Amino acid sequence: MMNGDGTIARLSIATPPIVPETRGADMPAVESFPRHPFRKLWLRVHLYLGLFGGALFVFMSLTGSVLVFYKAIDEWLNPALLTTSGSGLYKPLNKVVATAQAAAPSGGWLESLELPSHEHEVFKAWHKVPTDRVDQFRWYLVTIDPYTGSVLSRDREWGTYLVSFIYELHESLLLDELGRTLVGFVAIFLLISISTGLFLWWPRSGKVRQAFLPVTGASPIRRHYQWHKLTGAYSAIVLAVLAFTGVYLAFPSYVIPLVSAFSSVDESSDDGAVQSHPVSGVPALSAEQAVELVRRLFPDGRITYIGIPHKAADAYEMTMHRPGDFRETVGNSMVWLDQYSGAVLKVHDWRNFTAGDTFVAWLFPLHNGKAFGMIGRWVVFFAGFVPLVLYVTALRMWWLKRRAHRRQGVTGFVREMM
Repeated sequence: MMNGDGTIARLSIATPPIVPETRGADMPAVESFPRHPFRKLWLRVHLYLGLFGGALFVFMSLTGSVLVFYKAIDEWLNPALLTTSGSGLYKPLNKVVATAQAAAPSGGWLESLELPSHEHEVFKAWHKVPTDRVDQFRWYLVTIDPYTGSVLSRDREWGTYLVSFIYELHESLLLDELGRTLVGFVAIFLLISISTGLFLWWPRSGKVRQAFLPVTGASPIRRHYQWHKLTGAYSAIVLAVLAFTGVYLAFPSYVIPLVSAFSSVDESSDDGAVQSHPVSGVPALSAEQAVELVRRLFPDGRITYIGIPHKAADAYEMTMHRPGDFRETVGNSMVWLDQYSGAVLKVHDWRNFTAGDTFVAWLFPLHNGKAFGMIGRWVVFFAGFVPLVLYVTALRMWWLKRRAHRRQGVTGFVREMM
């Protein structure tokens, strides 16, 4: 189902393991590190997670990097469909809604409308089309120029154009619920890999400062080891945050009850009890009337998303950004209105969030970097390339060591023959 950010899928970034030190002149000395009784176990866990999950970690992280800027990429690839050069006043909202409804694909209906966030953005109307499978739908995007009211694109089915296809890959590996479960476990394995990697790297002699500095003049194997461990050490916190938020996005029904055990969480987006009450002879409010009521209620709010009622008991659902909200593009505040009387059925105001609400609200913006604006998005973007560096350095170390062992075996054979 589409959310207020216009997204269906979620991000999940992962990394292969930090290969621990091994014996030999080419690897770091570990004499000063006292041996932990479980060190060998953590070493094997770390190693096998990297061997069997490293390539998938890299794949998930690179697709995640692309999705940090997926909207900008889509606009850059399809400017005629997703941007406008117009200016002046927007067309009336009722006309935009009517245009979107008239452009609905066969058998579908207008489910929601995303409002432009900048002067060159367009209205995005999302249509829901049922399939042969119960509770499964296809989503189609219709874009409308806010200044002319003309339809710029229609029949853009989610999952068929480039960025949406990458989103589906990242969210579910194109395997629906099974894929989402697999992606969630990848995030869990990443957390384990990070934990074991940090445990194996941590300087137990107390020389923390030296552990963050590279060793110069080393052999090729040791240089790759240095790149591997330092890259993992410096990126561990960011990758752990991305992994944990990925677990939440894959398994919200498990994470939210866990958070609720410490502080209550209002699951408004899944609240089926918020319904309108049809009254005989009373027509439904128009979109403009509903928006005007919400603007009176929150004059400082900027409406970013409108859920359009389809059934008689459906309510208007609006998402807005209010000053100070950390989710800058969409906002965390929501309002539900009875589509007939205009009565406020429920308000979810970020300023009144519990500690649990705030914690959960931060998770998705942390995952895609939007929680900290453009800086946060670039941090997440570059973090997506870290697993590739770790995987390549680990494979390179393995190859150099294997080649060295082969040379030693050949040399020993020649000596025996002599």
